[in-house]
Amino acid sequence: GGLKNSKHECTLSSQEYVHELRSGISDEKLLNCLESLRVSLTSNPVSWVNNFGHEGLGLLLDVLEKLLDKKQQENIDKKNQHKLIQCLKAFMNNKFGLQRILGDERSLLLLARAIDPKQPNMMTEIVKILSAICIVGEDNILEKLLGAITTAAERYNRERFSPIVEGLENHEALQLQVACMQFINALVTFPYELDFRIHLRNEFLRSGLKTILPDLKEKENDELDIQLRVFDENKEDDLTELSHRLNDIRAEMDDMNEVYHLLYNLLKDTAAENYLLSILQHFLLIRNDYYIRPQYYKIIEECVSQIVLHCSGMDPDFKYRQRLDIDLTHLIDSCVNKAKVEESEQKAAEFSKKFDEEFT
Repeated sequence: GGLKNSKHECTLSSQEYVHELRSGISDEKLLNCLESLRVSLTSNPVSWVNNFGHEGLGLLLDVLEKLLDKKQQENIDKKNQHKLIQCLKAFMNNKFGLQRILGDERSLLLLARAIDPKQPNMMTEIVKILSAICIVGEDNILEKLLGAITTAAERYNRERFSPIVEGLENHEALQLQVACMQFINALVTFPYELDFRIHLRNEFLRSGLKTILPDLKEKENDELDIQLRVFDENKEDDLTELSHRLNDIRAEMDDMNEVYHLLYNLLKDTAAENYLLSILQHFLLIRNDYYIRPQYYKIIEECVSQIVLHCSGMDPDFKYRQRLDIDLTHLIDSCVNKAKVEESEQKAAEFSKKFDEEFT
């Protein structure tokens, strides 16, 4: 039986939808079919969704892929794409549908490819779907999701997180901004490993999130504020964990030889090895002066500490290529003078103590 044109036609069987989708309908006819299917997927029992899903999901993904592959998308194509996303959202709104979608390796990639900041309403729905998948999916879901986002980005020759950040820049679409921040939080808080969490967060910040955050905080919207607070709190927690790790290292590894060999083995035959060598070679140039050398190391230690444990929890700007032209002469001199004063005071205190012991 052919599909009726009525938008509210819900009486079709799941197999009739499969037949319609398989027949290669397009444009307005496809739009009517998808709207009717969305209603059916939402209002029918799970058994109906189950019957449709065996073949229907694959057909929905086929149609979505065909639309995404079009060089020039007409307005009707964009409408159909959005309607397909709504059908997928309705389809995965139960355990069976979710498992089916996660079981088809194309689904995540096509959803990632469909992320389009120029279509804010559709993008809001996609990003919400991906957040839900990230939260309720199995252990390796993050790997699959990041793989899909990366593959989609390579296809369009862009940074993988740039569309999400672009979505946040759309100040006309508040719900999209909320959904994007929610998705960022879902991705960044998922990994068990601290290093990976920091890595993902910093990748988002480098992709433009760092610039946008102040504007987002000024919007004073409750939903958005919650997501921004979650982002900041998790960043602070990770920074605390990182500083605890430093304390553990200091407690457990207080032998210089041990630390050096561990560092050497970590960096041997990696791109970082030559930089470590250069740092150590520069250390050899520090003047062998009783007062000056400790002050140099004190300043270097402070600089390294500030770079590694950056107070904002963000990586430095690695694109910054200008030399750090800081005149340390005055700083070193004042540190040396302070050290000399402290040493003189210490000697005076020791002399005073000896004097007291001798003559009292």
